[in-house]
Amino acid sequence: MRIGLFTDTYRPSINGIVFVVETLKKRLEEEGHEVFIFCPAKSIRRSVDLEFEDDHIVRFPSIKGAFFDDYDTSIFFPPRVVQQIRDLELDVVHVFTPSQVGLVGVQAAWKSDTPFVMQHSTDLYEFVEHYPVVLPGILALIGIVLPFTLRLGGQDIREILKLYRPRRGVTKWNRDIIERAITLIYSKADAVIALSRKSSEQLCSWQHHENYRYDVTLMPNGVDGLEKPDAATIREFRRSFGIADNEQVYGFVGRLAAEKNLDILIDAAEHIVRTNPGSKLMFVGDFEYRETLEAHAAGSRAAANIVFTGAMPREQLGVAYGAMDVFVFPSLKDTQGWVLHEAAHAGLPIVIIDQKLSEVAIDGVNARYAKNDEVDLARQIRALLDDPAMRAAYGKQSKKLASEFSETRQIKSLIALYEDIVECHIPRPESKLRLRLRRREKEVEFIEE
Repeated sequence: MRIGLFTDTYRPSINGIVFVVETLKKRLEEEGHEVFIFCPAKSIRRSVDLEFEDDHIVRFPSIKGAFFDDYDTSIFFPPRVVQQIRDLELDVVHVFTPSQVGLVGVQAAWKSDTPFVMQHSTDLYEFVEHYPVVLPGILALIGIVLPFTLRLGGQDIREILKLYRPRRGVTKWNRDIIERAITLIYSKADAVIALSRKSSEQLCSWQHHENYRYDVTLMPNGVDGLEKPDAATIREFRRSFGIADNEQVYGFVGRLAAEKNLDILIDAAEHIVRTNPGSKLMFVGDFEYRETLEAHAAGSRAAANIVFTGAMPREQLGVAYGAMDVFVFPSLKDTQGWVLHEAAHAGLPIVIIDQKLSEVAIDGVNARYAKNDEVDLARQIRALLDDPAMRAAYGKQSKKLASEFSETRQIKSLIALYEDIVECHIPRPESKLRLRLRRREKEVEFIEE
């Protein structure tokens, strides 16, 4: 199959969606499929010289800054771009972000009558609490771009117009817009992928109108474990950040962003150091919220027990997981948590707040569920730090659970989904291809008469 992956964030950005798209391209190509990635250029020029480029990565000129962090504003002429995409004769379109590049993928699929998949990669509904200023951009995207993306009916237009009625509170208004817009777009897709039970339940709960129904397939992204470093490398890494061999480490790996709920880890650390003075909290990663976190840490009673490593290349993260005794994931706004899989592959016990987020973090098996409360979070972390036998048992189960969602297993499930939607695809009456076929049928009928 010829498959198009459409995303509004890609290299050189570093985030979960980038890793997913990159991994899918590699794995699908290994299975014999031809894969194209459509993404921003991170530059006003159409293409840039980047070490990971190939002729199957199609970049659109873009400027920095958009509706959300790590999403650039792409600049292109939609009719021309859609025609270029149609000329590739894709068998499947897979959309990861319902923003500019994602919507042009939807438009190309719709106009060429190509089956398309929407993957619910980002919980935009929750993001707007931290990024309320995106309201004008969202309104423009939905009110201006969306009508050109799909051939909308009268009911669709009425639904869009409802979004422009002001609500009490910007966050509520943003959330209403996102719920309605995503429901409208996803209802046009041949398949919708949710990465967690949390997202699946959320998407199903939004389907209030009978004209906007869609089936949701629960399919976490496949993640393989990272290379495990030797004991000497781990020891050197710990010592480079002032961590002694006998000190215990609990921590987080990922983007240090406002929506990740990371401040609660610092608050919990103040409770943990009272009974575990030799423990260290480690933040591995970087992003715009790092300075705020560092200021919070510096002013806390646990300041001497908090370490920031900065960003690390993914291929080197094995040493960071190897340096930890417990992995903690406090975010309430993720759709899967790629790093949870990496931590599980590394054999780490997990403490998590969002109970329906991950299939590799099960309470009482390899994880402990904590309330969104610093005291309870500290209690669950301490329970693992204080019990070596529990850590070992949980770590063993973590590896077992992670192996059930490997890249190989999940890519086979995804290919099966692609094949299913291609086989079951119902031609869209609104598509130009369908109209051409109708005209040809009429021409044949006229000749026969």
